[in-house]
Amino acid sequence: MTKEIRANEFILENENGETRAKLSALKDGPMLSLYDENGQVRALLSVDKSGMGLGLRDENGELRAVMSVTKSGSWLVLADENGKTRASLVVLKSGPGLFLQDENNKLIWSAP
Repeated sequence: MTKEIRANEFILENENGETRAKLSALKDGPMLSLYDENGQVRALLSVDKSGMGLGLRDENGELRAVMSVTKSGSWLVLADENGKTRASLVVLKSGPGLFLQDENNKLIWSAP
């Protein structure tokens, strides 16, 4: 006999009652959030009609890495400690691309 539990949201707490993970069924799709020991969201995984994405935040809450897959292609974006994009790797129908930027958002290298 299969047993199941149905809900719109599941919250995983540690022994002190602090949220460490949350699985939510949002309007646009599911989202998994992982929290650090300070209660800050450090990782997000989501799926919606446009695609799926993974976001990773540092201890200061800055989004440092984003990976996404959409109908138009795949993306990997890496940011510095100030949240500024420094490197991007994209794979589109038209082909791949790699872009490196300085701290002022100036393109310093790209391929092709």
